[in-house]
Amino acid sequence: MPNLGEMIKAKREAAGLSQKKLGTACGLSDSEIMKIENGQRKSPNWKNLCSIAQALNFHPFEILLAAGYITEKDINPCVNLCGLEKLDEKEMDTLQVFIDFLISRKDAKGISEGGL
Repeated sequence: MPNLGEMIKAKREAAGLSQKKLGTACGLSDSEIMKIENGQRKSPNWKNLCSIAQALNFHPFEILLAAGYITEKDINPCVNLCGLEKLDEKEMDTLQVFIDFLISRKDAKGISEGGL
């Protein structure tokens, strides 16, 4: 797994953004982005990292994990389903419909078994 700076740089470059454009998008200076990417900023502010994640369209958990602010154990298991990152938006919508169906079926089963 790449370090925090390498991860941010790779995602920024994949998004086609310069350090200046990323800084503008998340309210930071381009020199701050450079320091984070180069590892000169050893403990970047977690709020700044979340702003960077938002500007680059990825989940803040990913950047906070890379920075060491949280661990896998800190993440709710229902959020940490393997392979979700491989699904597109339509597939995620389909998955949500299926989850809702399973919950409603479970709720209906509980009612029929005297759950209420």
